[in-house]
Amino acid sequence: LSVSEIGFGAWGIGGATPGPTSYGHTDDLTSCAALDEALERGINFFDTSNVYGYGHSESLIGKMFSGRRSDVIIATKAGFVDYASAPDFSAVAIRRSVDASLSRLKTDYIDLLQLHNPSAEWLREHPDTLDELVRLQRDGKIRAHGISVKSPADALQLLHMFPFQAVQANFNMLDIRTLECGLLEKLDTIGAGFIARTPMSFGFLTGMLTGEE
Repeated sequence: LSVSEIGFGAWGIGGATPGPTSYGHTDDLTSCAALDEALERGINFFDTSNVYGYGHSESLIGKMFSGRRSDVIIATKAGFVDYASAPDFSAVAIRRSVDASLSRLKTDYIDLLQLHNPSAEWLREHPDTLDELVRLQRDGKIRAHGISVKSPADALQLLHMFPFQAVQANFNMLDIRTLECGLLEKLDTIGAGFIARTPMSFGFLTGMLTGEE
């Protein structure tokens, strides 16, 4: 997958969800304008999840890019149905999630499907989930598979189990665990991609915050 160096993280445009699970209320017209502006400025990689706004983020991406599908690389995630319940990484749940995401994204394929914070223990006990990723790729519903992890160290465990093609983890000048644990070297060795999440550390590295927020 050939992606722009800077991607568009689409958690925020999902809007408010109960509890500390979102960036707050958003205006859909502003969100759509931001998506359009990003593509116009050369950003072609858009990273979302089925759980962001409980599908609303995906729906906005589908609305904006259904007529320009070949111009964008869309990554989404599976595992969580909502923030109050435990994740479900079963093969049945993953396929159901993919089908629902395809409908909201108004497309017949997902460029990158990521398991959303999976544990190595769970996947070790349920190998049918990994088999399902292979089937989804074979069926053409996904082009590539990856993981979005809570900790870079979690990714190393998961990569020993399955040849995931991309890893997403926090990485910025305030959080260098990805460097310290050797994840980048591992990904380079196996030829997998890396998505650096929170590169501006939630705004703390933008120079725009006063410290009073």
